[in-house]
Amino acid sequence: MITVMKYSFKEMLNKRALLLVIVLTLVFLTLYGYGLKEAYKDLPRSPVIAVTLSSQLISIGLYFAGLIIAFLVVLSSVGALSADIESGVMQAVLVKPVKRWEIVVGKFLGIGAMISLYGIVLFFAIIFLNKFFGARMIFSPSNLFYSALLFILSPIILLSVSLWGSSRMSTLNTGIMVVMLYGFALIGGWMEQIGYLLSRNGGSAQGLINAGIISSLILPIDVLYRKMNSLLFTTDGLSFTVNNILGGGYEPSIAMMIYSAVYPIFMLWMAVRRFSFRDI
Repeated sequence: MITVMKYSFKEMLNKRALLLVIVLTLVFLTLYGYGLKEAYKDLPRSPVIAVTLSSQLISIGLYFAGLIIAFLVVLSSVGALSADIESGVMQAVLVKPVKRWEIVVGKFLGIGAMISLYGIVLFFAIIFLNKFFGARMIFSPSNLFYSALLFILSPIILLSVSLWGSSRMSTLNTGIMVVMLYGFALIGGWMEQIGYLLSRNGGSAQGLINAGIISSLILPIDVLYRKMNSLLFTTDGLSFTVNNILGGGYEPSIAMMIYSAVYPIFMLWMAVRRFSFRDI
């Protein structure tokens, strides 16, 4: 398994997709940094407004950073198993003394390690740019630590779904499924957030909130972003959580967070089980 993990990690380094994502990331950080420079130049003198604006800028940056990482996950993992099966490489691997579950888990750990490393760097790059250009937010080390963990858990969940799809479908079908599920989860999260904002103003929007909960049960990615926002922007008992469709005003329950933590383990088990019985 360790060998498969190392091979998958090195394979990620050699992929052009990683280079493409790195270039896109640099373009994004440059544009985002320029926007921060202009925004913080005329920051309001009111501490409350300044902190609220800072939280909004950070929240937007992390949201689009999450999209870039999801793009990397899709490019790197949809063919992790299926591409090797379609090309015949998997047959050569399976004749060696390696168990099928070790191949699946090894690929999950190898790709997951690269994605986690990339996610951590991008997370702290967003925070650093905001602090460098004048963000008024004060982060505690524990808040930063747990927020970073939640930030990289989302792509890990997407990776587990992608591996499960790759264990039973073709590369093209897996890619379509993962992209559609990701988009479904984002739209569901927006609907839930809009429902929450409407309900706070006296409206009845339980249907929108329920739609968001269902989408989170299918793919619990957006809820992690909301929880990360809540952790990141709560300081000394004061919450500066952003209340818009990209913010984290509607915080997920503890049960949903436990479900999100168990979800990738279950999907990985499903991938192992399916690949173990697949006729290759």
